[in-house]
Amino acid sequence: MAPSARLSGLQKDVLALYRSILRETIRKDRKPALDSHHQVPLNQLLHSNSNSSTSFARDKFRKEASLVKRSDFKTIEYKIRKGQKQLKLLQMPGVNLVGGA
Repeated sequence: MAPSARLSGLQKDVLALYRSILRETIRKDRKPALDSHHQVPLNQLLHSNSNSSTSFARDKFRKEASLVKRSDFKTIEYKIRKGQKQLKLLQMPGVNLVGGA
């Protein structure tokens, strides 16, 4: 197996943001299940239907990433800042759902 390439600082920032967003959406998706005393497996949350916050966040992140060239550093930095603001909003206690209808 070939050694993995070293990640740049910007790549590390993007991956850290992605992981943080997924962690938070999983936490938000699990909260209603914990209130009803029904444990939802992590695997089910990660690969669930399009109605979950986790799948919405994952799909949105990938869609946004596909629209940006790897060499467009200004846009990537802008989207990281925008994503961090959205993460802070998601972390607010009153926010229960991300995205669509």
